[in-house]
Parts: sequence; C-alpha cells; structure tokens
Amino acid sequence: MTLERETEARRSRPGLWARAALAGIVLAGAWVARDYRGWVALGPGGLPHTARGWLTVAVLRAQAWRFDPFDTTGLNGTGHLAGSLPERSGPRPKVAHYPIPHRQLDQFPDPQFTSTLTIASFVATRPALTMRQSYFEKHNDAAFASPEFPVHPDGRISGGEIGHIHADGSLHLVLAPADAAQAVEHGWGQLHPAEGRAAGLPPTYVLVYSPRNPTEVAVAERLLDAAAAHMTATPLGSITSIGEPRNAAPGG
Repeated sequence: MTLERETEARRSRPGLWARAALAGIVLAGAWVARDYRGWVALGPGGLPHTARGWLTVAVLRAQAWRFDPFDTTGLNGTGHLAGSLPERSGPRPKVAHYPIPHRQLDQFPDPQFTSTLTIASFVATRPALTMRQSYFEKHNDAAFASPEFPVHPDGRISGGEIGHIHADGSLHLVLAPADAAQAVEHGWGQLHPAEGRAAGLPPTYVLVYSPRNPTEVAVAERLLDAAAAHMTATPLGSITSIGEPRNAAPGG
C-alpha cells in the first residue's frame, strides 16, 4: 500500500508543478497589466505608451532600485542661488516609482490656486533663454539656453535644456550640484532615479515639487533662475538684464 501511494505521488508531481507554473504566469500577467495601467495613468512622458516603452521603464526601475533620491553626498561646490532656500512646509509628496515619467502623486495646489509661472512667461523676460519642446519629455515646453550663449557640459546632449514644467505644476530642472543639494535638503524636490545613468540625464536632474501657493511659486522661480545661470554660464543677476551674448567658456 505504501508503494502504491508513493507511485501515485510521483505521478501527481508533474501536475502540481504545471498548476503552480500556471498560477505564477497568471499572477505575473495580472501584475504586469496593473503596473502598465498605472504607468499609462501618469500621462505622457519621454517614452511612448507601448509595451517597449513599459519594458524600458521596467529595466530603468530595476537598475535604480537601490537609488536614494535624497542622498546629496558629493553635491557640493559653488552654486548660483542667492542665499539659502527656506524650508518647505509639511512632508514631501509621494512620487511614483516609475523613472519615466517621473511624477508626484499628491500635494497638488488647491483648485482655487493657479500658478502664474509658465515656461513662456519665464523665458519672455530672460534674453539669454529661449523656449522649445523639451528634449527629455517631448510633450512639455522647456527653457533652453539661447543658441548664441555658451552651454554647460550638462546640456550638451539636450542642446542646453534648463528645465520644464509638467501639467501638475512640478518641474524638472538641471541645477548646479550645490543648488541641487539645497533643493533636496530643504524639502523642495528630489533627484531623478535615472540621473547620470540614462537618456542623457545630467547627474543633477531634479524634480521640484508642484508649488502650492505664491510663496512656493517664488521659490520655484528662484530655482529656475539658478538652473538658467548654471546652463548658460551667466551670472544670476544678469539673467534678466543681459543684452549681448557672452563669449566665455562654459563654467561649473
């Protein structure tokens, strides 16, 4: 009797393995479908909403799974911010775990508040800058260094992209290391998980959280100005008043 039971158990094992494998495939498929829908729900970004686009994001996410977006170790040197940033009030917003698009998930402005900050209005008063479609995200207007101005090495791949604003009011900026450290340490943003590693992203590519009130809009504009000074090798105080291009070599 014992021998018969052992024989029957051996015969049933392939069936058990097949059922376990099928269950695993079903669960994996359900996870992929749910993850894909969550990714698409974030809206347009730098990759098309296709299986290939999602797979690219999955690879980037795996590469960055130990990345700490708040680690400012090594981000030092001279920045362009005039003085220290204030501390942002409250906790940080939640940010989606997808590297592209890189988006915050909560703490958006109240419906009655509309930020006056746009790329068009920012560029309009800054002759050292111009506006065109973002190199990184493709679907957003972005501020760029004007072609006749020197471009920092951080902008060589993008053609001098300084930053862009998303539909929710958050921004992606290319900052000098010391300014990026300030933005992160004072609670205004976090480093991009693929910065310095993929898609030509500079090593100080920062997500600045959506401004919730006029005071926070002013901070976002300060950071935009600092990013412009970094990318154009132009002194911060000259960004809004410069009249002639500089011929100096790109600075740090």
